[in-house]
Amino acid sequence: MSSETLQVTTMLATSLAALAAILSGLCAFFSYKLARKIQNEMKSDERIILGAPIHPELKKLKHERCVLMCALFNKSKRKAFINSVEAFDRQGTILDVTWAGEIDHIGMPQNPSQLVGVVDSANIYVRCTDGKEVEYMELRVSHSFSDKPCVIIYDPSLDWVNNDG
Repeated sequence: MSSETLQVTTMLATSLAALAAILSGLCAFFSYKLARKIQNEMKSDERIILGAPIHPELKKLKHERCVLMCALFNKSKRKAFINSVEAFDRQGTILDVTWAGEIDHIGMPQNPSQLVGVVDSANIYVRCTDGKEVEYMELRVSHSFSDKPCVIIYDPSLDWVNNDG
C-alpha cells in the first residue's frame, strides 16, 4: 500500500468516525428531548383534587362540629402522599390542628402520622387541638405531586350568602 492510499484511508476513517460521533450526539439529544416530553405528559396528570370540607357524621352530635372531613381525589396512576396540612382562621392566624386519614367514633384523629397515602381517593380529617367548633377554616394541603399546596376554605356563612341571593 502506498503512502497516499494510507493517507486517504486514514482521512476517510477519521471523517466517518467524526460523522458517527455527530450522529450519535444528535440521537442522544433527541432521545433526551423525547424522554422529557414523555415525563412532562405523565406529570401533567399528577393532580390532587380536594372535595368540599364538611363535618362528618359522628355518634355524638356535638363532636362532629369540631372536625372537618375533606375528600381527596388522585387523578394520577401513581400513589400520592399528603405530607402536611396547615389550617388558618379568618385573620390568617395559623391554627393548631391534628390531622389524619381516620377518626374514631367521637372524632379524634387516629394515628396522626403526618403522612396519608392516596391511591384513588381518601379522606383527611382535621380537628383543632382546642376542641372548639369549626366555624371557618382555610386548609392548605401539601402533597407529593407539587411544591404548591392545594387550598380550600370551609365557610358555611359563605354558602348561606350565596344561596340567599
